[in-house]
Amino acid sequence: MPGHIPWRTIDIWLQSYRSVWLSTTRPDGRPHCVPVWYMWLPDEKLVYVVTHYTSVKAKNLQSQRYVVLCGGNADDTIILEGMAHLVTDAAEKERVNDLWMEKYVDPHTGTKATVGQSDEDRIYRVEIAHIMTWMYGVMSSRTDWYFDR
Repeated sequence: MPGHIPWRTIDIWLQSYRSVWLSTTRPDGRPHCVPVWYMWLPDEKLVYVVTHYTSVKAKNLQSQRYVVLCGGNADDTIILEGMAHLVTDAAEKERVNDLWMEKYVDPHTGTKATVGQSDEDRIYRVEIAHIMTWMYGVMSSRTDWYFDR
């Protein structure tokens, strides 16, 4: 870890972004990358994402669970690598929905976004194994964290 970017910086970034880019792999090996809303749980090193069961990403995750999530921009970058797991536990789904409703509130109407309220929603828990980041577009500031999974 040659860089010295503090963990608190990473945590603030991940709590404040509205969206990140989710990269999955199609069964034939081609990449797929789309912006998604997400929830970051720093203590557990988990990210939750939600999609419709017929989406390309849901289909991709059926055959290949490794994902990459990217936030920031090319100068202040954060890249998270991990494995996605379909959430089936009702209590975990409810917890994600409660957190989602806190984070995603329409500033014009106050309407809170919900997840897992339909059988068509798929909630995925991404267990983060590696985070890398750099700032000011300077690769020598690259800082890495690895988590046992």
